[in-house]
Amino acid sequence: MQKEFNDSAATADERAAMLKERVYVTFTALAVMIAAGSHGSAPTAGGAALSLVVTVAAVLMASLVADVIAHSTIHAALVTRAELKHLLKVVWGAAGAVFGPLALLGLSALNVLEVPLALHLGQWWLVAALAFFAFLAMRRMRLGLWRTAVLMLLLAAVGVVVILLQLLAHS
Repeated sequence: MQKEFNDSAATADERAAMLKERVYVTFTALAVMIAAGSHGSAPTAGGAALSLVVTVAAVLMASLVADVIAHSTIHAALVTRAELKHLLKVVWGAAGAVFGPLALLGLSALNVLEVPLALHLGQWWLVAALAFFAFLAMRRMRLGLWRTAVLMLLLAAVGVVVILLQLLAHS
């Protein structure tokens, strides 16, 4: 998970693309986790996990296609093998955002956690992940501890607002 943000061979634009995609996937996963827990009857762990995997896979495929189309439009050429490899690396890295919530749903499937608790913990896991991803990206910026902390808290606060808005929409 941390490797893609520490990869010294990656350019600033490549690191930015990786972070951007990870943030998109994290917010998508957050919406799925909230929606799954907001319906009248609690979903099964497997049903929630399947919804999460399918939704994230669809978002990542759409992003990959959009990047290929954008590249083709801008450069009047198809992506090269190296560019496609980078795009796939970005997509695969972003998919890692859902491993925590999937692990929690796995524990729920094993009756270690109740499904609603796994969904709730998964939401907070994702909010914490947003702050962590911000930290990984911003530590290279030499903003100082206070500015980095404020930016991390702002990103986490946006995640909390998303949770609150989704809960309001589903109540």
